[in-house]
Amino acid sequence: MKATMLKQSFAIAAFTLAASSSAYAGGFVDLVNTGARTPGSTNNTGTDAFYLGVDLPSTWTLQATQTSTVYSPVNSAVVGSFIDSVWLDSATNSYIIGSYFQLDNNTNGITEINSIVRSGFADYTGTLSAAWVYASDVYGAAPADGYRLRDPSRSDYIASYNATTAATGAYYDADKVAIRTDVSIGEDNPNSGLYLISFSANNYSYEWVSNAVHIVQGASTNEGGRIRQDMWLSGFAVTQVPEAETYAMFMAGLGLMGAVVRRRKSA
Repeated sequence: MKATMLKQSFAIAAFTLAASSSAYAGGFVDLVNTGARTPGSTNNTGTDAFYLGVDLPSTWTLQATQTSTVYSPVNSAVVGSFIDSVWLDSATNSYIIGSYFQLDNNTNGITEINSIVRSGFADYTGTLSAAWVYASDVYGAAPADGYRLRDPSRSDYIASYNATTAATGAYYDADKVAIRTDVSIGEDNPNSGLYLISFSANNYSYEWVSNAVHIVQGASTNEGGRIRQDMWLSGFAVTQVPEAETYAMFMAGLGLMGAVVRRRKSA
């Protein structure tokens, strides 16, 4: 497997968050902490436990967003774009990381995206939750609503998933969240939905990290004989924020070190 050539486009995506007044079909669902796929997703938004609703809640405030160009690992040609964003929900004091992928070209070895795997959760000790909305409701230029979020798991990409094996915890990876998808121009799903992962803002924040996003084209002998391809992008990840007492002790230590240095210089 070849890693893709990365060229990050740090243009801030401009979009407006609409106040939500619609009824939600579902909401954020806590992820199963065994590596097994979290159940509840359906292809009907009226019954999909993960479907958040038409608009993002009015209590969400956009904190940061980055747009990355995605290149084929086959010939380094552009295949699409990825938008990574972070919101702060004042109602729950939570951060929400949003993943959105758009496939623009399927002639360079990338014809279907089957998973988006996010890294950067290893230091987070709380519960992660997932939800999704249609990308066109947030990114107005999206060519279609976008493919739904499916069965997220605390694991890496699993090519041949086995529920019995998953139940033993064999797939569990505390650093990762894998989201199944089915982005394909040929199947009239040229882009994903906006996939959302929520974590508490209490003593946690976010940072921009290399290789935090892993986009996977799975192998298939039935669908054109495509082979597995892996594309890696920088993205937002969870970072710990020192508690006030710890930060105060750290600053006091720096002050003491400074005093010692000044005393030595004056001696």
